[in-house]
Amino acid sequence: MAALLLYAVVRAGHPLADPPPLGVGEAPGPVRLIRRGDVAAVVSAVPEPVSLADRDAERHLDILLDLLADGPVIPLRLGSVAPDEDAVRDEVLGELAPDLSTRLDALDGFVEVHVDADEDELTAIRAVLATDPSLAGARAAARDAADVQVRMSIGEQVADRVVTRRAEKAETLLEELRPFAVGDTGRGPMGGPEDPVLRWAFLVRRDPEPGHRDLARFDEAVERARRDHPELVIGYVGPLPAFHFLGPVETADEPQASRWGW
Repeated sequence: MAALLLYAVVRAGHPLADPPPLGVGEAPGPVRLIRRGDVAAVVSAVPEPVSLADRDAERHLDILLDLLADGPVIPLRLGSVAPDEDAVRDEVLGELAPDLSTRLDALDGFVEVHVDADEDELTAIRAVLATDPSLAGARAAARDAADVQVRMSIGEQVADRVVTRRAEKAETLLEELRPFAVGDTGRGPMGGPEDPVLRWAFLVRRDPEPGHRDLARFDEAVERARRDHPELVIGYVGPLPAFHFLGPVETADEPQASRWGW
């Protein structure tokens, strides 16, 4: 028996390739649209029980990127499954179809990009000690100290300074990049001793615009940041669908977000 694997919500008139691409999973069917009103869910048939591998996550993203090239996309969580077309129309789209259409209109012309930054731990420690000779001296003296508590105390002071340095680096990068984005938000833990310096998502316009908050200008800003901060390894991914900029849609009768992400 086949279920329907879901990828995204798009406009009802969103074009698909001819022939349409295959979906994900074992023995996948072609990607197609199930429409309700002005919106449609992008789905493909997949045998039950549904079993997804790591390569399917990459394929899921590839399908979203192909869709994004032709219009706004509301991505759905990998592995979202509906039993049949009626469930897609009633549960996934349902009464929220008009709100989803409004949200698609709001996302039209925008893409998401991800910036990750990190610094080698030893590099950060050396930088901290170079700016605080007294701490560097205490650390050197503590190496020969018989008291374990003394060594632990100095180690904690260094770790705290590294965390502070990471937070300052993150804030500097955000100050440099925010002028070229229309929105931004964190994507996970950062700044701690074991965390990256920055893990952030930005929303930018796909095409050039007078305010310079577009993809080309953001690309340039990232390259400047890489040149200005050689101590950091700065990763940059995009354009992507707006995974992190899908604010909740609330209705009078059902204020809580559904299992589909709104």
